[in-house]
Amino acid sequence: MQKTPTNRTSRTAATLMALAAVMPVTLTVANAGEGGGGGYSSPLASREMIRRQQAVADADRLLAEGREAYAHQKYEEAVGKYKEALGVLPEAPATADRRKVIIQHLSDASIAAADANRRHGKYPEARALADGVLAVDPDNVDAKRVNEWLDDPIRTNPAATGEHTENVDKVRRSLYLGEGAYNLGKFDDAIRHYEDVIRVDPYNKAARRGLERVAQARADYYRAAYDQTRAELLAQVDKAWELAVAPINTGAPGPVDSGAMEAKGGTQYILEKLRNTIIPVIDFEDTSVEEAIDFLRLRSRELDVRETDPSKKGINFVVRKPRAGGGGDAAVTPDAAGGGLGATGGDPGALRIKELRLRNVPLAEALKYICDATRLRYKVDEYAVTLVPGTETDIDLFTRTFTVPPDFISRLGTGSEDGGGGGGGAAEDPFGGGGASGSPGVALKPKPKITDVLRDKGVADVAGASATLTGGKLVVRNTPSNIDLIESLVDSVVNQLPKQVKISTKFVEISQENTDELGFDWIVSPFGLSANSVFLGGGTIGSGQTRTNADFIGTVANTTIPGVPAATGTNVTDIVTGGLRSGDGAINRNNIDAVLNNPNRNAQSASPAPGIAALTGLFSDGQVQMIMRGLAQKKGTDLMTAPSVTARSGEKATIEIIREFIYPTEYEPPELPNSIGGGNNNGGGLGGLSSGGGIFPVTPATPTSFETRNTGVTLEIEPTIGGNDFVIDLRFAPDIVEFEGFVNYGSPIQSPATDFLGNPTTVTITENRIEMPVFSSRRVTTALTIYDGYTVAVGGLMREDIQTVEDKVPVFGDLPIVGRLFQSKAENRIKSNLIIFVTAQIIDATGKPIRDASGATQPQPGSESVTVDSGSVLPPPPSN
Repeated sequence: MQKTPTNRTSRTAATLMALAAVMPVTLTVANAGEGGGGGYSSPLASREMIRRQQAVADADRLLAEGREAYAHQKYEEAVGKYKEALGVLPEAPATADRRKVIIQHLSDASIAAADANRRHGKYPEARALADGVLAVDPDNVDAKRVNEWLDDPIRTNPAATGEHTENVDKVRRSLYLGEGAYNLGKFDDAIRHYEDVIRVDPYNKAARRGLERVAQARADYYRAAYDQTRAELLAQVDKAWELAVAPINTGAPGPVDSGAMEAKGGTQYILEKLRNTIIPVIDFEDTSVEEAIDFLRLRSRELDVRETDPSKKGINFVVRKPRAGGGGDAAVTPDAAGGGLGATGGDPGALRIKELRLRNVPLAEALKYICDATRLRYKVDEYAVTLVPGTETDIDLFTRTFTVPPDFISRLGTGSEDGGGGGGGAAEDPFGGGGASGSPGVALKPKPKITDVLRDKGVADVAGASATLTGGKLVVRNTPSNIDLIESLVDSVVNQLPKQVKISTKFVEISQENTDELGFDWIVSPFGLSANSVFLGGGTIGSGQTRTNADFIGTVANTTIPGVPAATGTNVTDIVTGGLRSGDGAINRNNIDAVLNNPNRNAQSASPAPGIAALTGLFSDGQVQMIMRGLAQKKGTDLMTAPSVTARSGEKATIEIIREFIYPTEYEPPELPNSIGGGNNNGGGLGGLSSGGGIFPVTPATPTSFETRNTGVTLEIEPTIGGNDFVIDLRFAPDIVEFEGFVNYGSPIQSPATDFLGNPTTVTITENRIEMPVFSSRRVTTALTIYDGYTVAVGGLMREDIQTVEDKVPVFGDLPIVGRLFQSKAENRIKSNLIIFVTAQIIDATGKPIRDASGATQPQPGSESVTVDSGSVLPPPPSN
């Protein structure tokens, strides 16, 4: 079948369009006249003619705009323009050619738009456009072709959709972005782009391969980082030997900047003014309270030098009369001189201050003296200082309702550790165990009371005040100042998106042991020096380290050394250097590992270093053999344990990856028979423990009491996010316990016996093993403050053990050059570095960090993106 071009241009349509553009439009209208004489055009007909001419001009303009959109392949826009042109073009014989041209353009644009929609999976839209063309042109070949292709499952996949086509473009773009980020070394960005691909196309192999390549590249980097970290920590061990040199003090320390007064608000702001405003002179004599307060009000405004805003200078003072219905001072006598309210008609402002003279006193102290002289008291609220009668005890209480999130208590911070219940006694250790040895505590504790939480946050107790939290509604009845404080607490919680803290701790222990040894052994069998009258030979071992024939290299074939017996395990004699230490005899370890490696508590023999070369000399009737012993060993052990846990701010979290290890702590002593004697066993048996064919029972030490110890990783942590979401306050206690092995504190119980030849010997009745476990622990209990995403070292232990051995044979070892053959030198260095790191990172409810590697805040659901300076991840300085 021959294909018809989709976007064809009709020459006929173009020719008709050109003719229509230049052809004048003549519209015939009826003229109304009188008496068949000279007629005239009515105004209505003239206006209609003008309207139609304008409509034709608009249709031409829309046709031109449609053709321009079609040229730029904006087919949908072109279809809209052509339809609009047909709508405004008048129905008249003079516009028939124009209408035909517009219809032809509309058909071409609709077919092109239909083909584009079909390719993008928008099948209903494509069919609607083709049917629209067939409605005005039933014989349109292109429209029929479009419908045929839509019905052909080979040309058109019926399962495809427009969304699928858009997803293909998204996947292609994300794959390109991921590849580009990978080539630039931005592995985190590459992972994000590849994950975007998998979210759209879960079975995309290219994205999975991309993630694999990124993981391999990161693994290569981490291996390099491992080598660098190991070298750095071992270098720190070497650096620890450096003695610091004190710097030269070139001058006195600079002045301490006390800083300006912090801008505060509310009652704290007024109290600051009362303490810092100094009144130079106060002379009151028979002065009313109202006059004294006017004086203080004026002087506070004049002496408020720290406030730069003129409208905020000074302090407001209010003198309040006693409340109606009580609250007055009934016990005060109506003596004006005595300060009673009776003589003043209950007006505190009319009370008289008999005499008060002060110099250079704070405003708060001056106010205190005035109240003492007039039996008044003052209270500070957010806007003014109010003077009230001293005996007035009633307090204004107001009720307010707040809408809070369901986790308001946990995000605000828990109250007492026991869940807010009453109870006295000492506070529970937040990191203490939950019960007996090894037994876990209560997993979930009841939530604290809202009143206890508000009290811990600074809301003072007031008689008659209450707070209730039910169904996300916090109903508070309290004083205005306390309600304002509660409002600030609610705002601090409500305006925050849910955040939590991911804490990762690392116990990194790196150790390395280097052993170097070089020594010589000389075997000199006796040989004559002069006519067999003088002989030269080796010495004896004495208290030195013995050698057996297995420690020496075989001599020349068919040649034996008299000092080296052929029997296996026989000690070698005539060793000149027998007193020199070598191998385990030179380097030993006096620690608990030696006990763990010798559970039977038997004597351990030390082995010399292996021989690496031999020299044998043959003389008339004697031989000399020299063995060179050398050892160069390097052993490294790296151990990293990284427990991590995620917790909400202000809440304690615990993770336990443990095994419960049960071990004995008490043993019953062994039970032996009261009497033992020889029976009819021909002198054999276990120490004569059989008599007359009977066997006496022997009970070894038996465990009677047990304890449980948790081995593994336990991490308890309590993070608190700071107000700027940069600083995290941490209290944490990681504990890593490992089982090392058992130490046998028992001794074998033996009994004398005889063998089958009647020779005396001893036999072991019971091993009597009393084993106790040995545990190794790594733990930290501390509190610190850390920036978001940072890693700090919270503890560590560097250690280096050095053992040096230099042995030599007297006289021979002091000879120049040759003396080295009679010396043995060994050196053993053990370096270990244990560092404990902690990393804190704030994450959102989806588990993603709220900041990327550059410090910019990631967009959070339901909030606008907040960015900071990419050059710094520290919090911005406070604004003045």
